[in-house]
This record gives sequence, C-alpha cells and structure tokens, in this order.
Amino acid sequence: MMLRSSTSPVVDFSIDPVDAIEVMHQSFAEYSLKGAPSGAMLETAETLRACIADGTTRLAGVRSNGHLQAVTKFSNTKPGTVAFSRLAVLPTCRGLGYASLLVRALRELATAQGLVLTCTVRAEETGNIALYEHLGMEIVSSGTRASLTGRVVDVVDMKDISARRTRS
Repeated sequence: MMLRSSTSPVVDFSIDPVDAIEVMHQSFAEYSLKGAPSGAMLETAETLRACIADGTTRLAGVRSNGHLQAVTKFSNTKPGTVAFSRLAVLPTCRGLGYASLLVRALRELATAQGLVLTCTVRAEETGNIALYEHLGMEIVSSGTRASLTGRVVDVVDMKDISARRTRS
C-alpha cells in the first residue's frame, strides 16, 4: 500500500528487506564513527525476513523517484501500541521531510487500529527527540537498553500525544 501521489515522495508498506538493510546500514554507519556502533549494523536481510515471517515486524519506507530513501521497522507486539524503530534516512536525503512522512503514516496506521504510536530513542540523539516532539510525541520514560552490539545505552521512550491535543 502506498500513500500520496506518484509525483511526490511516497510511503510504501511493501519494502524488500534487502533494500531496507541497504538504507539502514548507510544511515546508521555514522554511529560507528562516533564510537557507539548501532545494533542496526548487525541486522541483515535474513534477520528482517525472519521477523516479518513470524509476524512481529513490518517495514515502511519512503520512495522518491522510485528509489528507497528512508525506512523504518514497526510492530504492535506491545498491547495498545504500534512501535517504530530503526528509522533511517539516507544521509543525502536528510532534511527533506522523509522521517516526518514515515512518522505521520505510522500515526495514521496506529490511529486507524485504535492504537498509540511509540518509539525508543537513544537519549544522546537530541535532534531525533526534538523531531519526534515536533511531530506530536513526548518523552514518557527513560532508562537503559542493551543494544544488539552488547553496549548498554541510555534511552527515552516516546509516545504520540497528537490525538490527545486535537481532542482538548
């Protein structure tokens, strides 16, 4: 299923895991340069296929001119929520609104199912946190999480509050 017109960037819910991994790895490579490698670098097309096959994960992406420019994993394994993770935008495509398109599409999907959109973000990624806050999410808790790399990272859990704002 795609949203938006074919002349604009489109949100696509039928992403091939091979394409998703290529975008994720290019997007998350910068964490290795910061000395804090992301577990996303350990993901493979096979691990994504396994999560999709067992029904725990789906993929969404943004295509522009037919090319995948951004991608995220999402699931509704926690009751009442649709949680997204590994939101990745190619470095050459940042600032074009692709992350916002993905978050808004996932919000629509969650809302249509009577669920709330959530995510967990590295606490040090203040730019990502600010973007999600701008898009109607708020920090609801903080803590630590073990990355696939084995490194323990500080994180914040965020929840969409935009529906609450529009009702009040």
